[in-house]
Amino acid sequence: MPPVMPTLADGASALNISDAVVAKVGEMLAEENDPNLRLRIFVTGGGCSGFQYGFAFDDAAKDDDTEITKGDVRVLVDAMSLQYLVGADIDYEDSLEGSRFVIKNPNASSTCGCGSSFSV
Repeated sequence: MPPVMPTLADGASALNISDAVVAKVGEMLAEENDPNLRLRIFVTGGGCSGFQYGFAFDDAAKDDDTEITKGDVRVLVDAMSLQYLVGADIDYEDSLEGSRFVIKNPNASSTCGCGSSFSV
């Protein structure tokens, strides 16, 4: 069964990407020195709550990807993952507990303590 693509209002972005994400990913991409790289955000089965978030760099978009651009950063999300992530806030935290990407997902009915897995 193909994923159900969410309907967005005109001008609305599928994800809300913070300036902190743009800054950190920009730093990381500068180190990689490859202008074709994009940040891929995806959802996979697993984790302590049923689904978990993943982040990777990818140099090619797939046919079912949605690309979101903020500043100099391009983010890819595949159709299957987007149905779970639409409307989510993507942020980057650098605190005493460590540095990490954080997703605040309005579609998650519960999340685990570490914040990297969720259920719907």
